Amino acid sequence: MSTITHLPPQEALPHRRMEAWKWTDVRAALAKPPVEQSAPDGSIAAPALPKNAIRFCFEGGKLDTLPDLPAGLRLVAGKAPAQENIMPMAALAGKGAPVHYTLFIEAGMDTPLVFRFNGAGACYVNVVLAKGGACTITEYHALENGFANTAIAYDLDANAVLTRLVYQHGSAEAVQIVSARVALGQDAQFDQYVLGFGARLARLETRLSYTGENARARLNGAYMLDENRHCDQTSHVDHEVENCITRQLVRGVVKDRAKGVFQGKFFVGREGQHTDAVMAHDALLLNAGASVNAKPELEIYADDVACAHGNTTGALDAGALFYMRQRGLDEAQAKALLIKAFLSASFDDLNDDIVRGALMEPIELWLEGAL
Repeated sequence: MSTITHLPPQEALPHRRMEAWKWTDVRAALAKPPVEQSAPDGSIAAPALPKNAIRFCFEGGKLDTLPDLPAGLRLVAGKAPAQENIMPMAALAGKGAPVHYTLFIEAGMDTPLVFRFNGAGACYVNVVLAKGGACTITEYHALENGFANTAIAYDLDANAVLTRLVYQHGSAEAVQIVSARVALGQDAQFDQYVLGFGARLARLETRLSYTGENARARLNGAYMLDENRHCDQTSHVDHEVENCITRQLVRGVVKDRAKGVFQGKFFVGREGQHTDAVMAHDALLLNAGASVNAKPELEIYADDVACAHGNTTGALDAGALFYMRQRGLDEAQAKALLIKAFLSASFDDLNDDIVRGALMEPIELWLEGAL
């Protein structure tokens, strides 16, 4: 067992008396003593890396080795103050990161990128996607023990298109916070797909704002939790300009004494006329000890919008299980098939079959061990 290090001041950490953190008490999680693990680290394999990707590996908040950058990519490293105070853990990451990185991506650069975040500590990365640019970025957040606090900012200029794929897996020793701030210019498009397996405490937060009209975003995710793991997927979308479209679908499966958290909020300001936004969260509880806390919200000040939100929590359909058992599947096989179909809906909108298959592989491995 190991102790958690790289801690910010206790009074600066979010805690359960803060409304946005009432189900994800970072202060309490970091104060707990180390625990024994009943499953070895690495029991869930990460999705396969894109073969032609440019890889950036961050160790303890610093870039391990700078890869050869093609034309269209430029990396700037410095220690300018990061203005991320709207998210408390992002603000702490900005203050604690040893280096602040800004990656500029020009239009015409079409090679996928991979960000791998290893080790404990604070890390801060800003990605700026130029007008008309398009890119796919895969983030790997895996932590064996300790406390990792990562802040990422994505700034998309007009007509830019970004696909963000996020994989998170932490041990029962680890506390992981990943805070993403996203700004979308006119006619920009942002598609996010998150796959989380939890940790002692894990929070994957996205705060998105539309800065130009006719932009669109998709914020999908899935989480699979067992033992005493915790995973919080929180999002906040600000619609402050006209004619923007948001779609969100998050699905989770929880067993043992694990805890899932979903918090989603769509804010529509007075200038956000003709907003079209739909949010849905669905969770399956596989036993009586598992729990899910969910809070979908709409706050609307415009009068010409189409907004909806929904939430469901329940168990596997007994009738569907019986039907599949009657056709020769054993109980574990029947459950795995139903759960896989349930979770795959979060990734159905991915146009790349290879990427979708890579995201589904860890889900299948988790099901093999969980059932």
